[in-house]
Amino acid sequence: MNRILMLIMLLVPAAGAQAGTAVFAGGSFWVMEALFSGRPGIAGVEPGWMQGDIRQPRWQVVRVTYDQSKLTYGDLLNMYWQAVDSRDAKGQFCDRGQEYSPAIFVQGSLQLKWARQSRARLWLEQNEPLAVRILPVGRFEPAAQRHHQFARQHPWLFFAYRSVCGYANGNGVSMQPWSAAVPATTE
Repeated sequence: MNRILMLIMLLVPAAGAQAGTAVFAGGSFWVMEALFSGRPGIAGVEPGWMQGDIRQPRWQVVRVTYDQSKLTYGDLLNMYWQAVDSRDAKGQFCDRGQEYSPAIFVQGSLQLKWARQSRARLWLEQNEPLAVRILPVGRFEPAAQRHHQFARQHPWLFFAYRSVCGYANGNGVSMQPWSAAVPATTE
């Protein structure tokens, strides 16, 4: 009897260990992959391209797989908003062009609601127009293997690229809302 119970426990996935996915464009997929990789609750980050339309054929994106029992989609949005220049529609930092423009790709009405609310909150806090588009998920095309884990495989080259380009190193980025995560400066 114990063997049957053990076999059932091995074959049936644990309750609450549901995987969610989120797709973000925020400039270089190397930088976005390094931002999300290795954080608690994140199971995997895959760089690639999200196919668009004639006006904008594709974006560099990351597809983040996360444990919904440990993280919410809102936690990931908090990290995203801290890492991107939300006012730059023409790219991010030194990466220029439509392929590098910021966007949040949503899957379903719940992600759409979270994304819209988080963008509205940031707009109210900054009181400036935001350039980050919210779009439905399209066809994801994985990047070539040489682009996967680029920061880990080429640490010096990645460090130089990120530093020269102006991307933040991600150390100060947290899953807390940006107003709570970024300490106020005193003058």
